[in-house]
Amino acid sequence: MRTLKLRILSVALVLAFALIPFGSAFADTTADVTVTATPTYIAITNSVSTWAIGTVGESATKYWSAAGTAPAEPLVDGDMKSTITNTGSVAEDISVHAHNFTGGVGWTLHGSTVGSNVVVLSAGCTGDANLAAMRHLVDTTPQSLKSNLAAAGTIKWCMELKTGTFTDGVEKSGTVTVTAVIHT
Repeated sequence: MRTLKLRILSVALVLAFALIPFGSAFADTTADVTVTATPTYIAITNSVSTWAIGTVGESATKYWSAAGTAPAEPLVDGDMKSTITNTGSVAEDISVHAHNFTGGVGWTLHGSTVGSNVVVLSAGCTGDANLAAMRHLVDTTPQSLKSNLAAAGTIKWCMELKTGTFTDGVEKSGTVTVTAVIHT
């Protein structure tokens, strides 16, 4: 009898274990993974977008600065005309370039010497040692204004225009382009 009870008990245990899905009561069948990513977003703003010089004479120097006069040396925030802000998500390198002036015979940009219908346009930013350290803008050649400008960071900047002589009195216009690229 005892053997019969033992066999019945053994069969009952085997059936009980067979009917219970093994492990399902003790483990999860799904798991979640949270994925986050910050896109590499490049963007800048420039607080002042025009420079209306007005009438300018030959062999003159004009400043796009807070006071319209030569900035103090070294160049400081209070003397600058405009603020470039990194509105992107990563550090950026900021450069600036210009295009020759149009209108009438136009003005050609030259790196350091004025002449007949030739002007020098320079850009500087806070921290430059003096006016001579400003970057001379020549047609379409980028000049570094600020390297590694942090996300949400700012740089303040100004410009200087030196004129030569003119062969016409027609209004001139030019474009200065500020560009941001990912800092590497």
